[in-house]
Amino acid sequence: MGQLTPQGYVAERLDAILARLEAGLRRIYGEDIDLSPDSPDGQAIGLFAQGLADINELGAVIYRAMDPDYAGGKWLEQRVAYAGLRRRGSRYSRMPSVILLGTPHRTIPAGVVVSDPRRVRWLLLTDVTLNDAGAGRGDFRSEERGNFKNAIDTQLRIETIVNGWETATTFAETEVGEPEELDPELRTRFARSRARAAQNSADGIEAKIGELPDVRDVLCLENFTSVTDENGLPPHSINVIVDGGDADAIAQIIFDNKTAGTDMLGDVERMAFDGKGRPRRVWFDRTKIIDCAAYIEVKRNRGVEGVDEEGIKKAIAAYSIAMGDDVKLSRLFTPINTVAGFSVDVLKIGFVGDQLVSHNLPIGVRERARFLAEDIEVIVL
Repeated sequence: MGQLTPQGYVAERLDAILARLEAGLRRIYGEDIDLSPDSPDGQAIGLFAQGLADINELGAVIYRAMDPDYAGGKWLEQRVAYAGLRRRGSRYSRMPSVILLGTPHRTIPAGVVVSDPRRVRWLLLTDVTLNDAGAGRGDFRSEERGNFKNAIDTQLRIETIVNGWETATTFAETEVGEPEELDPELRTRFARSRARAAQNSADGIEAKIGELPDVRDVLCLENFTSVTDENGLPPHSINVIVDGGDADAIAQIIFDNKTAGTDMLGDVERMAFDGKGRPRRVWFDRTKIIDCAAYIEVKRNRGVEGVDEEGIKKAIAAYSIAMGDDVKLSRLFTPINTVAGFSVDVLKIGFVGDQLVSHNLPIGVRERARFLAEDIEVIVL
């Protein structure tokens, strides 16, 4: 049978089981017993051996499922429960880059509500100041978690009246909320949570904020020197940048885990409470979304009837770029090449509204770049 050894579980192989059973029968009935595969005794041994081999394999599967790096489903949920984690349920849906029109230079504050034709309510994530033409773009998320979707050019009803704000229209495809957290995401969050025990540290703050619902990314910048660093942090200060999540919950985690006397940097101000219920001010930043555009010229392969232009756009739009990472031109070929039937002749990228170039785009440490399918142009030669 299988054995637990200092090196782990070692299963007994089928050939070893057959040899052991045959040797046992020969000791009982003599060496002349017929154990050929066609004989009754040989077939009986085969059945018993296969059953034992299946049990050994089951033991190996169970042993492997005890390792969070390989576990899945309920087994993974049981493992991560030891770290105080639970699989996240459904997530909020998001409407990126909604077009807002109204009086020039009017500021539309974060938190205002619009509703779609199905009466699903959506919240504006950050303040939007309209430009000289009275236009701006803002990101919204659904008020409730779930899978909600609106088509491009959907007219939204303004529920929160703001003087000078006239219309809201969807510009890009909705990022629908996922029904529940997938195994790879839960496994990654569990690995990150191992830093939770590091109280009063940047790692601990990142780990605990990362467990909050709808947090997509978090970064804690720390300056422990006596001079202002290259990220603009004053001496002995931290700057937490978060994409998503409840602001009050984020503030409480920062207060509970930062080192006493450490200064905080950020544009978002919230109240947290100490152990005696006294209010304390906390500052942090929200991730600034940088919309990028792309221009691609492709040449159809010989014998290919058509090129999936929309597939190319969606592949690039689905490519995830981490907070603070530059947009690397060469990395974009990876999602582009998931669509077959062509070769790329020209690839240029740039910020929406700016000139497109053939080199990498610099992104600030508090920013995250993204591509929307509507900002990508594909030309088939």
